[in-house]
Amino acid sequence: MKKRIASIIMLVVLIVGIAMAAYGISGRNIYANAANMMGVTQKDAMTYIQDPSQLSELGDISKIGADKVKGFLKSLGLDASAVDAAVDARAGYEDAIAASKDRNAFLEYAKSVDETVTDDNFNDLVMDHDRSDPMRVDMAKSKLNVSDEEFEALAGNGAILDLYRQGLPKLLENKHMTNGVLVMFGGFILIVAAGAYFLIAAMSLKPRARTHAANPKVEKITAILLNYALFIIMGLILVVVSIMRPDFLSMSNILNILQNASTKGILALGCAGLIVLAGTDLSIGRVLGLSGAVTASLVQSVTYVARMYPTVVTPVKGLLLLIPLFSSIAVSVLFSMINGFGVAKLHLHAFIVTLGTQLIAYGANCLYIESQPSGTAQALSTFEQGFLNLSAGAFNIGSIRVPIVVIYFLVLAFIVWVIWNKTTLGKNMFAVGGNTEAAAVSGVNVAKTIMLVYLMAGVLYGISAFLEAGRITSVGANTGLNYETDAISAVVVGGVSFSGGVGTIQGVVIGAIILQAINYALQFLGVNPYIQYIIRGLIIILAVSIDVRKYIVKK
Repeated sequence: MKKRIASIIMLVVLIVGIAMAAYGISGRNIYANAANMMGVTQKDAMTYIQDPSQLSELGDISKIGADKVKGFLKSLGLDASAVDAAVDARAGYEDAIAASKDRNAFLEYAKSVDETVTDDNFNDLVMDHDRSDPMRVDMAKSKLNVSDEEFEALAGNGAILDLYRQGLPKLLENKHMTNGVLVMFGGFILIVAAGAYFLIAAMSLKPRARTHAANPKVEKITAILLNYALFIIMGLILVVVSIMRPDFLSMSNILNILQNASTKGILALGCAGLIVLAGTDLSIGRVLGLSGAVTASLVQSVTYVARMYPTVVTPVKGLLLLIPLFSSIAVSVLFSMINGFGVAKLHLHAFIVTLGTQLIAYGANCLYIESQPSGTAQALSTFEQGFLNLSAGAFNIGSIRVPIVVIYFLVLAFIVWVIWNKTTLGKNMFAVGGNTEAAAVSGVNVAKTIMLVYLMAGVLYGISAFLEAGRITSVGANTGLNYETDAISAVVVGGVSFSGGVGTIQGVVIGAIILQAINYALQFLGVNPYIQYIIRGLIIILAVSIDVRKYIVKK
C-alpha cells in the first residue's frame, strides 16, 4: 500500500516536472523569438532588451517575414496601426531595392528614363554603374513614389527601430520569459527525481516465472537480434543516410571513409588485445599525439625556415624514414611498457595506470612542441614530400585512386590475426583474459603474456601515429584528443568483450570501418558536432550493454 501511494506521488511529481519543463522552455523561446525578430544573436538580443537605446540596426524584414515582425511588435502592446504602417513601408522599401538589383527590371526602367538605352548597350551601362548607382536609387524611389527625405527615412529603418525601442523593455516585465530558465531546470530536477524512483522500483521487481515452455525458434531469433542489434542499428542508419543523400555511397566517399578508418583502426588493433585481457587503455590518444609530434619534428622539410631541428639539412627520405618511424614506435612502446608493468607486476587496474600515462604523455607532448627554437607552441607542419607519399600517398587501380594507408591497415590486421589465432601468445592472451587464475595454473606466464600484448599494442600505436601525422599534415598539442574513445568504440562495436577472453580481428576491422562510416555520415548530413559526440556516446553504451548481456547469458 505504501509503495502504491509513493508511486502515485512520484507520478504526480513527474507530470508536474514535465509541465514545468514545457512552461520553462516556452518562456525561453520568447527570448529566442525576440532575437529572431531583430535579426541578431541571442547574446546581443538580451543587451538590446535591457538597453534598447543601443539597438541601431535590424535584420532584413524580407528574410524575417513582415507578418512575423508585425505580430511580434503588436504582442509588445504597441499601436497596431503604427506597426502596420512602419513594417509595410519598410517591406516595400526592401522590395524596391531588390527590384532595382534585378537585371531585367533595371533594364526596363533604364529604357523608360533614357531612350538611348538598348539591349545591346545595356551591358556597358551595368558595367559602368555599381549597385549603389543613382539610377538604381531613382528606380527604387520611383517604385515607392516617395520624396528623397522619405526614402532616406525608409533606408534608415527609423520608424521600426523606434517601435522596437518602445516595446522591448516590456519583455523584462514578462515573468514567463524572465523566470523561464529557473522553471525549466526546476522541472528537470523533478523529472530526474521521479525517473530515478521509477527506475529503482523497476529494478526491485522480481521476474515472473514462465507459465509456458519457450519457443526455441523465437528464443534463437531474439538472441540473434539482441547480439547483432548494434550492427543492425548502424546498418539502418547508413541505409537511411544513403536514401537521404544517394551520393553518400560514391566511390570517393567510400575511399575517404576507409582512409579515415585506417589509422584509428590500427589503434583499435592494438587496443583490442588489451580489452581481450579484460583491461583498457585511456592513454592511446595522447600517446599517439606525442609519437606523432616526434615523427613530425623529424620529417619537416629542410626548406621550412621554422622547422623544429634547423640543423637537419638533409631531406629525410628513403631508408632515413625508418628513423622517424622507429622513433614513433619507441615512444609508444615506452608508454605501453609502463602500462603493462603497472598491470602485470604492480597489479594496478588498467584504468588507473593508463589514466596516469595519458596525463604524462599530454604534458610531455606540450613540452616537446613548446621546445621549438621559435619559442612558440605552433603545430609542427610542412613535411617532406617523400614522407607524405609514404604515409598518406595513394596508387591507382584503373581510374580509382586508393589511399595507401588502407593497405597498411589491412596488412597489419592480417598480421595481428595470425598472432591471435596461430601463435602461442594469442592462445595465452585469450586464456589470461578468460580466467587469469586458471591460465596461471595451466602453466601460462601471465605477467609475460600481459607485457607482450602491451608491447604489441605499443608497436601498433607508433605505426598509427606515424601514418596519422602524414594524413593530417600537422601535429599540435591537441592531436590525438579523444582518439582512445574511437579505438575503444571500434573494438567494442566489433564484438570484443570487456569481460575478457572474447574477440576477433575481423570484428575489430568491421567495427572500425562501420564506426567511421557513421561519423562520416553524420558530418555528411551536417549534424551538429556536439550532437555527434552524444550519438557516439550512445553507441558505446549500447555496445557495452550488449556485451554485458552476452556475459550474463554465458554465466
